[in-house]
Formats: sequence, structure tokens, C-alpha cells
Amino acid sequence: MSAMVDSLRQVPLFRDVSNRDLKRLAGSMSEKTFAPGQAVISEGEGGVGFFVILDGHAKVTQGDEHRSTLGVGDYFGEMALIDGDDRAASVTADGELRCAAMTMWSFRPFVKAHPDVAWGLLTALVKRVREGQARQTVPAS
Repeated sequence: MSAMVDSLRQVPLFRDVSNRDLKRLAGSMSEKTFAPGQAVISEGEGGVGFFVILDGHAKVTQGDEHRSTLGVGDYFGEMALIDGDDRAASVTADGELRCAAMTMWSFRPFVKAHPDVAWGLLTALVKRVREGQARQTVPAS
């Protein structure tokens, strides 16, 4: 578990979480490994997991459009856990991928107990919304 704690300590979202709470967080997460090209989450499906990338990269797509590439310290899956809706995008392993995964049943209480994490999630979600709006207003060349 100490390796998981060390990895989570490097994630900007958790930078203000105490060591004690970081150990609790690590205890509520499980490590998952995905093969190159393997789907981690699929757009349009229900979601009960939140993922933090510990090693490797993942591609984010919506429909057939590539949206971004995620790397160590990035996270995904929070939107479906926050609003209970289906996944808004697909995430696929781009090479070997190792993630820490947390269920909705652990995620919600943790976020509620850590306002700094909730604020980090809100900030990231607003950034995604703004980036999506900017894409929609830029004419295709």
C-alpha cells in the first residue's frame, strides 16, 4: 500500500490531503492493469469507477474524435460518479496502463469529507467545459 500512497501523493488533485487520509484513500482503491488498446471505460455506458493513472498513457475519445491523451497523475471517470449519468467519453489504454481505481461507494464519501478535493474536481470540470465550448466556436479549416 505504501507504493500506492507514494503514487497518489504525486497527483495534484490530492496535494492537500493529509498523510493519514491519503493512506485511507489508498486503502479504498485497487490497482488495475490494462493491456494496450484495452477499453477502460466506454462512452454511453454506466459508470461506477474513478481512475487515477499511476503508470502509462490513455487516449480519450468522444465518438470517433480524439479529445486528449492522459498520463501519470491524470484522472478520469469522476463525471459519471458525480451526476450518475452515463460515461461522456471512452478511455483506452495507449500502451500498458496501470491505474488506481475507486468505486462510487468510496468516491462520494471521500470527496464530501475533503472539500479541497471537491474544489479541484470542480476546477477541472469547468476547464473541460470551457475547452469544449472553445472547440465548438472555432470554425473548421
